[in-house]
Amino acid sequence: MTQKLTGQDAMFLKLDLPHAASHGTMIYIYDQSTLGGRTLGFREIVDHVESRLDASPMLRRRIVQVPFGLGYPFWVDDDLFDIDFHVRHFALPKPGDWRQFCIMVSRIHARTIDLARAPWEMHVIEGLDHVEGIPKGSFAILTKIHHSAMDGTAAAELTWALHDVHQVAGRARPVVNAKRPVPTQGATWKWADNLTRIVVDNLQATARLAPPLARLVPRLTASGLRSLLSPRKGGGGIAPRTRFNADVSANRVWDSVTLDLAEVKKIKSVVPGATVNDAVIAMIGGAMRRYLLAKNELPQKSLLTLAPVNTRKGGEGAQASGNTIAMLRFPMCTDIEDPLARLAAVHAATAESKGLQNAIGAHDLTDLQKFAPPATLGLAGRLATLVGSGGKGPMPLHNCLVTNVPGPNAPLFMLGAKLVYWVGVGPVTDGLSLIWNPTSYCGQMFISLTSSPNIVPDPEFLAECLKESFKEMQAAAAAAAAMPAAPAKTRVAATKKAPAKKAASAPRGKARKRAAAHTV
Repeated sequence: MTQKLTGQDAMFLKLDLPHAASHGTMIYIYDQSTLGGRTLGFREIVDHVESRLDASPMLRRRIVQVPFGLGYPFWVDDDLFDIDFHVRHFALPKPGDWRQFCIMVSRIHARTIDLARAPWEMHVIEGLDHVEGIPKGSFAILTKIHHSAMDGTAAAELTWALHDVHQVAGRARPVVNAKRPVPTQGATWKWADNLTRIVVDNLQATARLAPPLARLVPRLTASGLRSLLSPRKGGGGIAPRTRFNADVSANRVWDSVTLDLAEVKKIKSVVPGATVNDAVIAMIGGAMRRYLLAKNELPQKSLLTLAPVNTRKGGEGAQASGNTIAMLRFPMCTDIEDPLARLAAVHAATAESKGLQNAIGAHDLTDLQKFAPPATLGLAGRLATLVGSGGKGPMPLHNCLVTNVPGPNAPLFMLGAKLVYWVGVGPVTDGLSLIWNPTSYCGQMFISLTSSPNIVPDPEFLAECLKESFKEMQAAAAAAAAMPAAPAKTRVAATKKAPAKKAASAPRGKARKRAAAHTV
């Protein structure tokens, strides 16, 4: 059986660089105390994963490229599929603390995926014995998937498919399709087949491109494009150039912060109409403001973030696989010192940006990428690489990416072990060297940061800046609730031009050494 990748899926293959592949990683940590004294064996976990491979068809398929990129790549059954190749076993050295875990996550995420096989890996990591907030004896699973196969929404649904909502301490379900698939025509393609595929793909893509293009062209007037680039119309304008608009190395750094989701909701409630996502963007903006202030690098103009938006229609989920996303840009209001005024400004900007995107048509923008003729994808990929995905060109359009994946409020279990931690690790590339991955689950919010050691040599300090930004917003929200004052929106003008104050300082001594230890 074969299935074409869409233009949007194929673009992630074109964006791959030798030192910056387009894959994402989901991290799950499990508490084994719910197993009544027993522990899960590695073979038991492998069998369980194999029994759930029917959750997404791409898990047993590999990608075949059409010569010279003139046709869409396509999925074929991986006749060499071996579950033991994809699921691997690691253990942290003693004492098994958070620093060691961050280093291992960074190293695993930095390595590229073998695209000659099904494009995913799972890494079972034991020995998390001295991690604050995590029960002793816990283990982690890192699921690494190439972005051409799955976006964040599909990855979240795959997460639910691999878990149970009830604590069922037992063995995995019977393995589905345990036998290796019979090799299909996808293993070898003749030149005649390739030529036919190239012609058909490009003709069909052109025909499918016409309807969304016809709907979009009238909306993309000169005034509409000016609105997209206007800092006062939700478009954000041109981003200031920062250290985050540079090339990355082949190594990665990663860290994460755990917050109380109820407290985040209290913060967003201070500004009428604000969402949890608004509060998260304002909080991360506060963290980046602190970080750049400490390095004497804070620009006067606000930083801008990209944010992927799910444009799936009802019924599309993990089985659909692939990518169905559009990108929005939001000002992070890092030029505003007051935390609640920053939140009000972020809320106003995100509302305008979403309204502008809806007016243009987010789903039509996604279709433009999905139906792009394959012959143009290579050129588009090279152009995107040259400008660093809009980040390092002559007019940078963004400084980071924030991708929020909400999770369930009820606990999930795998073979009876309770899931206690769930967060992502994002793919960074030249010009887009910092990604924030907020994830909510079971009353908690986990926010991780992924970067390159030449961009963020001290991820521990950036994580601390995020904690401080949260505390600052938390205190301001509590004060506003206890002593009602003027709405936060009215304070924006008064605080926007406030002189920058050095809110944090770079790590020194032992703190600097601990931060440097995250670099791999």
